[in-house]
Amino acid sequence: MASASQHPSRRFVIPPTHELRFELESPTDALSITLVSGFAELFGFELVQGASYGFSHEQRGAVWAPGVNGEGAEVEMSSLSSVRLTRSMAEVAGGTDGLQGRATASRELTGCSAELRQFAWNAPCPVVERVVTSGGRYADPSARERALAPATNASSFPPTHVTGSLDTVYVASESAFSTYFNLHLSLSRLRLLARPSSFAMTRDLSQPDDEVAPPRVLVVGERGAGKSTLVKMLANWRNRAERATCGTAKPASGITLVNLDPSDGLWTVPGTIGVVNTSSIIPTSTPAAPFGTSFSSGPPVPFPPPASSSTSSDAPPPYNPPINPDSYAPLLDPLVFFAGHLSPTVNEPHYDLLMQSVADAAKRKVDEAGMGSWKAGWMVDTPGEWVEKKGGGWERVKAAVRAFEINVLLVVGTERSYVEMSKLMSTNKTVTVVRVPKSDGASDPDLPTLSRLQSLQTRSYFYGGPPLTQGLLSPFSIIVRLSDIRIVRVGEVAGTHAPDSALPLGATRLTRDTELVEVDLEGPRAASEVVNRILAVPMAEEERDGQEKVVKGPVMGFVWVSALDKEKKKITLLSPLPGRLPRKTLIVGGIDWIDNA
Repeated sequence: MASASQHPSRRFVIPPTHELRFELESPTDALSITLVSGFAELFGFELVQGASYGFSHEQRGAVWAPGVNGEGAEVEMSSLSSVRLTRSMAEVAGGTDGLQGRATASRELTGCSAELRQFAWNAPCPVVERVVTSGGRYADPSARERALAPATNASSFPPTHVTGSLDTVYVASESAFSTYFNLHLSLSRLRLLARPSSFAMTRDLSQPDDEVAPPRVLVVGERGAGKSTLVKMLANWRNRAERATCGTAKPASGITLVNLDPSDGLWTVPGTIGVVNTSSIIPTSTPAAPFGTSFSSGPPVPFPPPASSSTSSDAPPPYNPPINPDSYAPLLDPLVFFAGHLSPTVNEPHYDLLMQSVADAAKRKVDEAGMGSWKAGWMVDTPGEWVEKKGGGWERVKAAVRAFEINVLLVVGTERSYVEMSKLMSTNKTVTVVRVPKSDGASDPDLPTLSRLQSLQTRSYFYGGPPLTQGLLSPFSIIVRLSDIRIVRVGEVAGTHAPDSALPLGATRLTRDTELVEVDLEGPRAASEVVNRILAVPMAEEERDGQEKVVKGPVMGFVWVSALDKEKKKITLLSPLPGRLPRKTLIVGGIDWIDNA
């Protein structure tokens, strides 16, 4: 039998107001955490005693003991060494053609239910000439149950050998989390005092009271300051307090979260920004889904571990992902906008349009969600380039303050940034500038690490997973005639046109940065412009809604270009769903991805 030492574990005692930090330094590292005694939480997510929480894919985290009743916490960490994570799925009969394929639960694209059903289940039409299935269509209602049944065969996904180490785990006495929690209490007070203008009347019922706005927070700071983590913590604390207050008598109201950093790819793929209203408590298990996952990434259900193929009695037992539903990424319903680039400085006019669209969408979501969500306010996460003054970042800060009606500007990090933001808001008396320290555990990932995480997010969108987070999906490869598709980009490709200074005196550029430019799929540069690129499927139809709504509107999902055949005049796309594409016009940006499946 395998000895316990083959899967080393250690216990750590966390004193009150201290935190236990851990870092997975390799993509193949994994560990699990179990709360033995006391009270502890992970970025605002309360840990349950005796439950195991798994972490993988270079996740960094900190278990904080807030010191309830003056007590600390004791946790057990297990390093997963020489462990095999094999992805398995059930096989069901696919479609009417009888093909066998991997199947998963019904998949939806972001934001448009009517179009989703059409995208998912419509019969093949002339737009799609041939479907090469890597997963079959459900032939009958019982197929879905069979798909979620225990797997009988391993899929063709390559196995991952996971090794772990407890060398980068330590207890930190200096923690910024106490300051963050005090900030949460201050925001909670603002929520209690908030009321709309129609909430109360004067005694003679002639004039409504002035509005007392809820906290509308804009979080700024340098890259690697921990802005997104702080937003997650504040959202979790607020939602936990809301659930404790309302109990089971009524559904808990949510808080609105906005992400304006296109490099994060919080809910779908990198190169996007968006908004979501959620009452969920967001766990932390993998950087592929830091804020939960959208419906486009499948259900957060555990999948059965494969049977061990090892015959040696001395071999370590296989790693079984913890069957703990609370540790899986919650399903959210975000509204996503495609910026097309990882930096907001690539096409600033287009980014400004999208930011205003996100602000309008956030206000609509709050109005639709009711009074509880209105009083919760919203929190806006921003790119680090804004504070670093890259590409007119300060102008972006002022524009965001106006668009989102910000009344709390939260500066994470250095005192210099706080002074600069205070000067920037000196003429705006409705905005309070607050500084909180950067956590010592926060750091800016290097470029190779960031590239791996962004690739993992894109893969998770199409294939589901990672295994510790959610179930697996099965995308479809479809071949489309070039005459049945139109690929456009927003503005000209950088470097393909002369600068404004080189134009003749008095001349203006014919193509603006916010206009759609069609890609010549039969031209000499077609392959370099579209192959291995992510394409966005817009909600708006250009013929019906106009070009402007396509440029600044939300998207319903994404496809990936795997091949372009100019001779046969066909293009191969990887799609989340089978059947016809809901839009003929697709938007390409600068987001590349290589499918290693």
